[in-house]
Amino acid sequence: MMKQGITQADARNYAIVGCVEMSVPGREYGWHDSAYFSAARVLELAINDGYAQGPKELGRLGPATGKLEDFKSFAEVQAAYEEQMEYWIELQARGTDIMDRVHRDLKPLPYLSLLIEGCTESGRDVNTGAAPYNFTGPQCAGVGTVADSLAVIKQLVFEEQRISAKELNEALEADWEGHDALYYLVNSDKVHQYGNDDDYADELARYATDVYCDAVDGRPNPRGGVYQPGVYTVSANVPFGWVQAATPDGRKGGEPLSDCLGPVHTQIASHDRKGPTAVIRSAAKLNQQRMSNGTLLNLRFCPSTLSGECGVDNLISLQKAYFRKGQHMQVNVIGRELLEDAYCHPEKYRGLMVRVAGYSAFWCELDDGLRKDIMSRTEMSFD
Repeated sequence: MMKQGITQADARNYAIVGCVEMSVPGREYGWHDSAYFSAARVLELAINDGYAQGPKELGRLGPATGKLEDFKSFAEVQAAYEEQMEYWIELQARGTDIMDRVHRDLKPLPYLSLLIEGCTESGRDVNTGAAPYNFTGPQCAGVGTVADSLAVIKQLVFEEQRISAKELNEALEADWEGHDALYYLVNSDKVHQYGNDDDYADELARYATDVYCDAVDGRPNPRGGVYQPGVYTVSANVPFGWVQAATPDGRKGGEPLSDCLGPVHTQIASHDRKGPTAVIRSAAKLNQQRMSNGTLLNLRFCPSTLSGECGVDNLISLQKAYFRKGQHMQVNVIGRELLEDAYCHPEKYRGLMVRVAGYSAFWCELDDGLRKDIMSRTEMSFD
């Protein structure tokens, strides 16, 4: 918060807005959920010359950055990803700024303005930038999806040359159908994957989020403040997945993107295989200090793992270790067997409450896709 110009005294007085967003009570108008942004879509366009994967009826959506089949090095993939990211963040920011100005002109907030310092004193609405601190905070989705997709491209296509870019593209176009060997390979531990304390994959996750933060951080907004990046999805990874074609990490079209800072879990495999300590070490390698609009890490534990004094102590130690560099962790303590029964018989579990992503909700009221996504999160233990 101090790197964004907030004083130490104000930063220490922070409160949480919504799920995970840090804000200064009475002195900040942060618009903390201005937009959700899919980094996975950016990568899709980067390796398809600005087109979406699949039928081309929509035409070119982004700049012409080349096709994966034509790239001679992984550096060219990165250059395309960076160019697409800058283009789409600029487009997203323009749309957000238009909404900001419309709010200012057509939807004043007199009651909120009474509660924010500087508004009454200046006789101005909070929408005009009268607060001491004014931010705009979009959220990035699909960190794990992008990291593992980049790992597949870097490792299998360019370094080991086990597959050609053309083969990979054909598998994606076919939604992996008829490409079983490759599909099972990219969903196996033969490929570097984020969430296992594997520097190879974790550095790609850091790279993917740094490119996003570079494009967002410090961009001016209409209220005299700046944009600040957040990296969490809440539940947006599910609808984002509905409109996203197959991705190189082994995810099929329509499946959810990876949630928040969490690792990939496709319909056939969780890509994190080394337990909760490996997951938090991977997430802690991301430059979370730059993500001043908030981050979120979801973990799900088997109840028996956290039972008794030893189990509670282990959880406390895990959280203390993560919070040296991480911002936010939320925990579900619920077994898969119970979730599966609740999925088949929701009428029996009217009172079942689950943690979704920074918030809790009744299981029976959740969308079907979101229930499946929560069920598919890796069930952790300290064994």
